[in-house]
Amino acid sequence: MPDFKTQNALVLSTRRLGERSFVISLFTRDNGRHLGVLQKKEPPQIGSFVEGRWQARLIDQLGTYYLEQSSSFSIRFLDDKKRLAALTCLCALLDNVLPERQNYSEFYGATLKFLHDLDEGDFLKKYVLWEKDLLQTIGFGLDCSKCAGGGDANDLAYISPKTGRAVSRKVGLPYHDKLLELPLFLFKDAEASEIDIRKGLNLTGFFLSTYTSIKSLPKIREQLY
Repeated sequence: MPDFKTQNALVLSTRRLGERSFVISLFTRDNGRHLGVLQKKEPPQIGSFVEGRWQARLIDQLGTYYLEQSSSFSIRFLDDKKRLAALTCLCALLDNVLPERQNYSEFYGATLKFLHDLDEGDFLKKYVLWEKDLLQTIGFGLDCSKCAGGGDANDLAYISPKTGRAVSRKVGLPYHDKLLELPLFLFKDAEASEIDIRKGLNLTGFFLSTYTSIKSLPKIREQLY
C-alpha cells in the first residue's frame, strides 16, 4: 500500500467532497503538488502548513490524507491586504501551474524562504522574483544573460515576449511597443521602486498567462500593483 509522510506541506486549495470531507491540494517538499482526500468537518486554511501522511491502495489513486495543521501564514497577515494577497496568489499559482506529483524540492525551499520573508519591507520585490523562479522551474525561464540582438549586456531594458530573451535599450528602442520592459532588479541585485514592481509584475504575469496551463491570473494579484 503506497504512502508517504509529509512535514511542512503548504495548503494550496481545498474543495468540498460530501458533508465531512475535502479534496485538498498540498505543495510538498518531495512529492510536489499532491492531492488527496481529507476527512474532516473543516479544512485547514489555505496558506497554512500541515503535517501527517498520505495513503492509498494504489499509487495512481487520489488517496487519503491524515493531517494536522501546524502553523498558518494567513493568520499573520489578516490585516495586511498586500501581504495576504501575495500569499493567496502564490498558493493559487502553484495549484494551477505545477503538474501533479513531480519533485520540486529546490523550488519548495525557495518558496518556504519567501514565505518567511513576507514580513520584510521589500516583500513585493521578492514576490516578483519568486514568480520569475516559478517560470524557471516549469521551463519558461527568462534569459537575461545578454542582449538577444547583440547589444550592450550592461544596458538590458526589455524582454522579447516571443522568446523570453533580454534586449538592450539601444537595440530595443525602435521596437519599444512590442517588447516588455525589464526592471533592473530582475537580473541584478538592485532596489525596486513601485514602478519597477509594476513592470516586473507585468512581465512575469505575461509569461504566466501566455506560456503556462493557467487559464487566467488570480484576480487577487491585482492588489499587488
